[in-house]
Amino acid sequence: MQPKGREFEPRTLHTFLHGSTTLPSICAAIELARVLPDSAPAFGVDAPAYVAIRAVMYLSALLIIGCCAFILLIATRVSHLSGSYLEVSAVVPSTRRLARWASVVLAFAMVGRLLAQGFMIGEGETMPIAPLLQTTYWGWGWLLGAAATAVIAGGLIFTRGTRAAWRVVAAGTIALALSFSLTGHAISTPMPMLHVMLDTIHVMAAGGWLGTLLVVATIGLYTALMLPVEVRGQAATELVGAFSSFALLCAATLAVTGVVQAWAHLHTISALWETHYGQALFRKLVVIAMTALVGAFNWLVVKPRLANPKTISLLRKSAAVELTIGLAVVILTAILVGTSPPDADDSMPSMQSSVVPSISASACLCPLNSTHS
Repeated sequence: MQPKGREFEPRTLHTFLHGSTTLPSICAAIELARVLPDSAPAFGVDAPAYVAIRAVMYLSALLIIGCCAFILLIATRVSHLSGSYLEVSAVVPSTRRLARWASVVLAFAMVGRLLAQGFMIGEGETMPIAPLLQTTYWGWGWLLGAAATAVIAGGLIFTRGTRAAWRVVAAGTIALALSFSLTGHAISTPMPMLHVMLDTIHVMAAGGWLGTLLVVATIGLYTALMLPVEVRGQAATELVGAFSSFALLCAATLAVTGVVQAWAHLHTISALWETHYGQALFRKLVVIAMTALVGAFNWLVVKPRLANPKTISLLRKSAAVELTIGLAVVILTAILVGTSPPDADDSMPSMQSSVVPSISASACLCPLNSTHS
């Protein structure tokens, strides 16, 4: 007589194979999982690594824009004031050095962004860099940004920091801002030319505000502190006065262009909390409001007291707080760029190339020979 265990196993196995409906269901599920495409790729535009690359790229670009604005607009204006103690020549070397390092970081971030985009499109298996650069608006935008980065680096490294060289760098920053627009959500709108232009202005205004603030706080005010005690207050007052007028203009430009760009994607107020894109935009708006409050404090409370040299240290501290919040704004912007707008599916045509697969609209990969609805 066989043990009960040996008698039980064959009988159970026979019943499972021939009399149960469980096995066919399992086989069908396995086959379905095999043929279905992967709906959640491991790496996408919203991946933390890709967001970090975009954030570093934006930060370095805003800093270079700020350096150009500081030299060409702020420091030059202050030096032309009657009786001014702040000379442009005193701030050019440090500003140029800062911009140089920012251009190096920008170059690495641009390369990292291209590799990340190629890795995402190839789904980790291939790197279709050539088709990406040749057949998509994103690729053309990236090439423009790479050329702009080369112009910026050349103007900062291979020149002596003359005013003409800074103008060349400033032209490069405009081309760089345009490249960001061509690789962002602006190109997916029903009126792409208008919104690309507005987005370019938006980027330049952001650099004019936050980038210039960083240069003023680190280089401008530090140079003022190196002056004799009896003239520090006057130099700081002139410097901050020139920057405040420019910053207000940049803030107003940011508000107008930002509202227009947001309305192009969100046609109702409720979309701010009903869509993922709207929620990301709302978080950014909240942090921008915090930045504006600190800026208002600097303008209304700290600026009138700059006649006292001791107030310069307070201004540098409050500017540091404003810049820290501004850093959060840049990070949230990098996240927002990786979030598909609600109208993306209607506005963006799918990729028809057999080499570059179709992806989401947030990657901004439109065929060059297609049109927008």
